[in-house]
Amino acid sequence: MEQALKIQSLFIYPIKSCRGISVSQATVTPTGFQWDRYWLVVNYRGKAYTQKLEPKLALVEPELPKEAFFEDWEPTMTSFLVVRAPGMSPLKIPMTKPSYVAEGVSMWEWSGSAFDEGEDAAKW
Repeated sequence: MEQALKIQSLFIYPIKSCRGISVSQATVTPTGFQWDRYWLVVNYRGKAYTQKLEPKLALVEPELPKEAFFEDWEPTMTSFLVVRAPGMSPLKIPMTKPSYVAEGVSMWEWSGSAFDEGEDAAKW
């Protein structure tokens, strides 16, 4: 008799290399869990930061609306990723897709384009 698997806990990491969010459910997409590593911190040349290069990323806490984990949920103009870190003001990033696309973004062997979250996020 096969033994059933039981998931003890499930985490989504909305921003690559930052803290995860414990969730009770997650929608599976062709590229993985919805919102998992959806955002990425890059330098001015488009090269990704990781905890290996910038260990303080481990202190960055993302927060998504609870509804974001429902299967049919779509972001609205009032939906935000809220990012917190010690000694910094919270940053609110709209979850609707930005209009500006940055080319030449890279991480490890991957390179391509990504949405640019704007000047406030860059300064933060």
